[in-house]
Amino acid sequence: MRRFLVLIGIVGLACVLIGGLGGFAMLWFRREQQPVIVWELTNTRSALFLRNDLLAVADDRQTTFRRFPGNQVLQTLSVGGYLALHPDRTLLAIGSWGTVWLYDPVSGERRATFNCWPRGEHIYPMSLAFSSDGSVLAVSEFHHSRGQEVQLWDVMSQQQIGSILLADPDAATIIALAFSPDGEHLVVGTDASVWLVDVAQRTVSRQIQPRPGGSIAFSPDGSRLVLGGKFIHVYDTATWQLAYRISFPGEEEERSPMEFIAARKMPVAISPDGRWLATPNRPPPGDSFSFFEPGPPRQTIALRNPADGRRKRILSGSPIRLNILMFSPDGEWLLDVGLSEIRAWSIP
Repeated sequence: MRRFLVLIGIVGLACVLIGGLGGFAMLWFRREQQPVIVWELTNTRSALFLRNDLLAVADDRQTTFRRFPGNQVLQTLSVGGYLALHPDRTLLAIGSWGTVWLYDPVSGERRATFNCWPRGEHIYPMSLAFSSDGSVLAVSEFHHSRGQEVQLWDVMSQQQIGSILLADPDAATIIALAFSPDGEHLVVGTDASVWLVDVAQRTVSRQIQPRPGGSIAFSPDGSRLVLGGKFIHVYDTATWQLAYRISFPGEEEERSPMEFIAARKMPVAISPDGRWLATPNRPPPGDSFSFFEPGPPRQTIALRNPADGRRKRILSGSPIRLNILMFSPDGEWLLDVGLSEIRAWSIP
């Protein structure tokens, strides 16, 4: 009888512990804000807002203009790839296969073609960025034969006006680039480091950090530069010195040969009003299931105070890993653009 009572006690204790863990897990997941909108798409390469109610979404073969948040397809362009929007929203750049096309985002008419490199056999990630005044388009491609080259194209004359070669002995290719809001600098991230380029002189000014930067974001006033990677680094652009760093549990300081792969899965974004910094809340999970997490593993999103990086809110995030984070022009929405899904959260 005593053994029977002991067994019942053990079973009861186990039930209490399991129930407690389940309750803890439910409370943990409940504090994550769930997306308001989920679109299921295929092979999404890039996306951006043409305006608050219109989203351009590109896959390998085409670019669609979709009503947001309704997801009605309004127009389809016959080319896909990677996107950039002119500052005055009069031109949409689409890059793939070593070529960049400029389109009128209202009529869908093709305005120009920039033949940057010989057409390849496969589509490779491209980075496109308009200068703040819209006069120059910077182009790079994540292809070993392109190396560390950034091409500069004059938008008005449709001619290449220069190229920038970083000549970093530790880097093989470029993975991200962005103009500063004042247009004076171009920040270029390679698979080994991040560099600052003087646009007027078309020369490399300095190395910002000796680690890969797979995602680049400037604050609207240009005072802060945020680099996504194994760690999130935030720099003061007055001195280009590190202001603070966001690290993650379990991440080691030592460099790893494949760190640039992780860097490309750590996107960052700053809201147009400068109020929010969106980053991953944790590094990309493995492709395995977790006992504590129903369904595929997710890379949750943190909304932070840009001044100090302090986390304010947690969003549920994307299955497996994040790809692109971006805010709507009015700052009321945050989007996670994945390969097969687009998720959107309302940001009050």
